[in-house]
Amino acid sequence: MPRKICGLGFDCASMMLQPGIDPGFCLNYETCGAATRLTPDEEIELIRVREIEIRSRREQAQRIQETIRTTRRQAAVMMLMSRGCPQTPESLGVNAQMQEIAACVEQLHHQLNNLEGHYIAPPGCEVHHYNVKRPSGVYGYNKLTASEPIFEPSEKQEKVRVIHLSHDYDPRNLQARLGIDRRNKLTRVRTLLALAVELLQSCANTLSDESSVQSNSLLMTVDSTLSTHEVSEPSPAVGDRLQSAEGHGPITNEPNPSPNHLVDIVETQEHGTNAQIETPL
Repeated sequence: MPRKICGLGFDCASMMLQPGIDPGFCLNYETCGAATRLTPDEEIELIRVREIEIRSRREQAQRIQETIRTTRRQAAVMMLMSRGCPQTPESLGVNAQMQEIAACVEQLHHQLNNLEGHYIAPPGCEVHHYNVKRPSGVYGYNKLTASEPIFEPSEKQEKVRVIHLSHDYDPRNLQARLGIDRRNKLTRVRTLLALAVELLQSCANTLSDESSVQSNSLLMTVDSTLSTHEVSEPSPAVGDRLQSAEGHGPITNEPNPSPNHLVDIVETQEHGTNAQIETPL
């Protein structure tokens, strides 16, 4: 005799709180098998057994049966969450990476704040070294230059293109060169931050694609349903069986009048007797 399995892939022992139970003795066996004929979003009723604690003189656990309404799609998620070793962003290391990013951003804020009060040269400016020949010898000097007059003048009314910085070891020359170096570093940081923003946006877009994947899955389900269901009114025999099944079972689905959502219970005549076909998965 072939071994019976749950049509929806549940762990029947966990569902019924009965270790070692054969799926054929599970209260949901027939419902799970018949659910294969439903669309993923039609509702069914399943029975689940769980333990609750009773507050009394001493704590006791009592098992109760509860009926839950679900769909094949939701049941698939329930099954995978209970049996499929589900992961979380934390277990996959995503949260740790987010914390590292937050720590790096905080450190960057601190370093940027430390630049307050320090000179940062404007874009396009450079410090040039030049020599001046005098009767007493040749002397080296430096100047901060720009392509356009952007510097405040020391004597004139209009802005100037050059600020004289004196000799190599003059603090004006040293601070101007440090300002050039700070500007170059900040320009590099700006470029890297633009790349980081692009990568983070790609991360956000990757997760937002989940909704489009689910929408495409739903469209595929609808197309498959339309192509596999015959558009016809149910026969009286099928309607009677549906009503009968609805009256018996705590685990049935209500028939939908739409032809695309009918649950057909197929009967065959074999040697003059009626036999209902089971379709376990």
